Amino acid sequence: MRKQGGFLLPVALFIIVVMGFASLALWRTTSQSSIASVQEVVTVQALYAAESAVQFGLNALFYPNASSRPLVDNRCGGLNESLDYSGVDGLNLCTAVVQCSLAEPGVYNLEVAGRCGSGPTRAERLLNVQARF
Repeated sequence: MRKQGGFLLPVALFIIVVMGFASLALWRTTSQSSIASVQEVVTVQALYAAESAVQFGLNALFYPNASSRPLVDNRCGGLNESLDYSGVDGLNLCTAVVQCSLAEPGVYNLEVAGRCGSGPTRAERLLNVQARF
């Protein structure tokens, strides 16, 4: 009986160490997956902020009065807006910048940058839209 002393202790220690490494790997994978999910949501929010800013820019160009091209050309030259979506459901911590340039008479280039998030979970989407009179 004395020579049969304790082979279960090394097996138990081995199992504990292996399970510890397995749980550490699982925790790391889960945390990386969580960060990736948050980043994806912030990226979609940045796209929506940019799309909203494009609509704002087109509205500023062509409404309420788009009866003459020189009038719209003048509005394009003065269109350089920063939009803040703080307090808007779904776009909190988002901003957008709209700039318009005249490619040729009657052709307008809208350049929009939508930004959302802060710190490591931050995203930016750039959209370029061309509109014609």
